[in-house]
Amino acid sequence: MLIPAGIAILIGTAFIAATLLFTNALDTSMRERTTAQYGGANYAVVHNNDDTSTDSAPVTVGQMNVPAIEQVNGVEGVRTDADIEVMLSTADAHSSDIVLSTTSDAKLLPIEIVGGKQPDPNGQQQIAIPQRLAKQWNLKVGDSITTRMQYGNDPHDITATIVGLTNDPNNVYGYYNGASVVSNDLMSAYYGVQSFNDVPASNAYLYITPSQETAAVSQLKSVLPKGYGVETRAHLEDEAIKSMSSNGGDVTKQFLLSFGVLALVVAALVIANTFQVLVAQRRRTLALLRTIGATKRQLYVSVLQEAGILGFVSSLLGVGAGIGLMAIVSAVTKQQGTMLAGGSITLNITAQVFIVPLLFGVIMTVLASMGAARAATNVTPLEAMRPLELSNQHKSRMGRAIFGLLFLIVGIGLMVASIPMGKSTNDSVAVTALLLAILGCALTFIGLAMTSIFWLPWLMKGIGSLAGLFGPSAKIANANIQKNPRRIAATGTALLIGVTLISTLATGAAAAKATMNQALDTRYSVDVVVTGSSIPDEAVTKVLSEKGVKTGIRVKTANAQFSNDGKEVDTEVIGVPNTAALQSVLNVNIGDAKLDATDAIMPLNDSSTGKALTFANNKVTLEETKTDSDGAPAATGKSVELNVEQRDFHRVSQASAVAFVNSSLFDNGTFTATGDMLLLKLAVQPDQSLSEVFESIQKDLNAYSDVSVGGPVAERSMWESMVNMMLMLLVALLAVAVIIAIIGVANTLSLSVIERTRESATLRAIGMTRGQLKRSLAIEALLISVVTSVVGMVVGTLFGWLGIYLVMNSIAPVVYVIDWSTYGIILVIAIVCALLASVFPARRAVKTPPVEALAEA
Repeated sequence: MLIPAGIAILIGTAFIAATLLFTNALDTSMRERTTAQYGGANYAVVHNNDDTSTDSAPVTVGQMNVPAIEQVNGVEGVRTDADIEVMLSTADAHSSDIVLSTTSDAKLLPIEIVGGKQPDPNGQQQIAIPQRLAKQWNLKVGDSITTRMQYGNDPHDITATIVGLTNDPNNVYGYYNGASVVSNDLMSAYYGVQSFNDVPASNAYLYITPSQETAAVSQLKSVLPKGYGVETRAHLEDEAIKSMSSNGGDVTKQFLLSFGVLALVVAALVIANTFQVLVAQRRRTLALLRTIGATKRQLYVSVLQEAGILGFVSSLLGVGAGIGLMAIVSAVTKQQGTMLAGGSITLNITAQVFIVPLLFGVIMTVLASMGAARAATNVTPLEAMRPLELSNQHKSRMGRAIFGLLFLIVGIGLMVASIPMGKSTNDSVAVTALLLAILGCALTFIGLAMTSIFWLPWLMKGIGSLAGLFGPSAKIANANIQKNPRRIAATGTALLIGVTLISTLATGAAAAKATMNQALDTRYSVDVVVTGSSIPDEAVTKVLSEKGVKTGIRVKTANAQFSNDGKEVDTEVIGVPNTAALQSVLNVNIGDAKLDATDAIMPLNDSSTGKALTFANNKVTLEETKTDSDGAPAATGKSVELNVEQRDFHRVSQASAVAFVNSSLFDNGTFTATGDMLLLKLAVQPDQSLSEVFESIQKDLNAYSDVSVGGPVAERSMWESMVNMMLMLLVALLAVAVIIAIIGVANTLSLSVIERTRESATLRAIGMTRGQLKRSLAIEALLISVVTSVVGMVVGTLFGWLGIYLVMNSIAPVVYVIDWSTYGIILVIAIVCALLASVFPARRAVKTPPVEALAEA
């Protein structure tokens, strides 16, 4: 009987140990990532956060005063922190990359040079590219590669010579699959400046000889630009970790630990039932010990000592299991190169990995065993010779009822109060509403758990009465459930915790996805938007031929602005052939809108602010713009006045407004095209998924470097992937609690079998078969599991709906849905686990001959 309780403790403590190891690895990898950005530097020149003057922060390499820094005694090397995104290309392949400025001292680079050499600062168009990219594209040192700045007014190709290969061992630039290093002339060309001294650089990294650190740091202060100081690498690393913690870095640890504590709380309920089983099994032994002089205190202490030993041994095994699990994960991530926050998962065993789970495990086990120990020792030796029935005390029941109802009333009141507060546009009020709802849900659930001794047996009695119509086994199962409502309530509560939380998450996730899908449908009027400086004919042909793509049009675009209520509204001008072509790709009806050379179709609202757009006399003056060197729109001097027809279409591009005009305005030079756009309408077939169609479109366009895919389908795919990933993680964590709760069902049945030894023997003696007795236990397990699961799903659904309303009602009208598939899986698992839980108790019940069982009882 100790094995199930030991397993429950082991699982909970293993989870806590693994969580602590995981957060240790997270902390280590964060430090490695922060450190890796400095390369081999031990000091950094950084802007002082306390300096608030606007003209104190240099923004270029020249202003960083590098030559003076290099002249300071003890400074062995300097690297300015200059980088930029570029596109690397060959004849048939393209890849986004980030390039770093080179340095004369390779050890200061945050990446390794693993082939060839690093680019010379004064070299001519030299580049070192990622080794993995060179392998994919079959490039080697000495080959040429085409590079292009990703963003800017005048992007153009620059041919560079590959002089080296790089490796990013700490995954600092994992987003780009590594980083390249370039000579100073290339970096200057990418930024469009004449000299490397004009390239932006916010920091500089130094290596100072350790023996000369004090003098060097003191001397550096006199040569650094205004507003800058020198900090040690260790100090900056600690500050970064503190910042992560203050901004939620510790949330991961607290979040995961909460599941470990939850697992142990559920385990405590299982342990309480387990020790009831043990006391029931040893009733004759306890009676004999009392008869020969053992005091109640001695028996009480002996039960607690047994619980303490069980808790210690199981917790120790749990810690070992947690360490073993994380050791396997660490080995796998290192072997496969999987990275976590910039580094592989490192096994970092600290004292808290042992102390915290051991303390939790032992304390929870001892506390959970107190009730059984106290109940078992409160009987006289004569009473203990009879079959033990751990009865409920009236005062305890009254106390539970009063406090449980109080928690229920307060909890429901807080949840109801949070609903109108959730409609507020004030952020502080909305946050308060969410906190009130969380507290209300917690109090309501505690109230349900405390009063479960009353309502759960009553509910099971009603369901059991219906089940009793299907034969004697079901009638006996129903009668057995009513015998000990306290134990049934404890078992049901253990399972209720896990099922309610899983249901809350499943409902929340389903409602979140449905709400976001509806929001995206209403905020976008085109399914897929493909943009680029030039979209080739073959790309358009490929995309339009894809299964699931209904129709599409390629159009030219330009940038413009117009005045609305005294403010300039940035606008994307899109040239379409006619209204029929436009209607074929829009998801809204534009009716009889005209689109001649003097017309423009524009939205009702500014997509950025939501404010209504108003046009005097239904006319608009569109002033063509281009992006200046600072990234701001600048007028080109060209403008045109058009008649406006407004329609209720929504975001088509990232601009605040869109103006659909006749494509002839691009042909006659009224607008100068700055890019292409491909507008697509989808018709997903029954044998397809939305993500499959979107992935096919992406695959068709992967070969074109400056073409990107967006629109509601892209956002929906990303949103659903994120929600599904989080849901899988959370459900996996909660599954730990459910597994432990199922062990509790088995323990409850075991205790039921022990208490009903005489009754089972009598039933067998008057003709009940072994099969009927087994079925009665199976039905008993089913009633406990199914009824508790259904209650958990109902409560979880309500909690999930409330939570998603408070979180998302400000984003879009909330769609209230139920994740029937997840609920079906929960019920199937509950039924299967209940049947499995009844196997061993049933074997115990039927293996003893009736005559022997009557004699023992």
